[in-house]
Amino acid sequence: MVIPSKSEMNVRRTMHLLLDEHISPRLILQLSKRHVFAQCVPHIGLSGRTDPEIWRYAYRHDQVVVTANARDCLTLAVGSEVHAGLIVLRAQGLTADQQWRWLEPVIDHVMAESIDLLNHVVEISGVGQFTIRPIPSP
Repeated sequence: MVIPSKSEMNVRRTMHLLLDEHISPRLILQLSKRHVFAQCVPHIGLSGRTDPEIWRYAYRHDQVVVTANARDCLTLAVGSEVHAGLIVLRAQGLTADQQWRWLEPVIDHVMAESIDLLNHVVEISGVGQFTIRPIPSP
């Protein structure tokens, strides 16, 4: 697991997430228990919208996008001068419980270390298996 130190990242007080259509809305309850504000795409009227539209919405609302759509969202992150951050689950077809088991250690780590995901991507490849890196590269 490659994790930048606090000095390598800015600190943000509250985490705001936008859960893409591939991520279960059931995670919102778990996230709220950790004092993380989260919305999901279908619940805010963005169901069926294009990835760039969702990306722009997240940017305007200072939300980190959580998705399983790695290819398209990583392309959007690389092409963005500034973005609130991206969390990618590197698997398709996970159940809500599996998604939470993958995401929970990341949320706990980011919150405990006060890591700001501004212009960073977190790639999760399994439970407790994740990397955090800058995108676009400095």
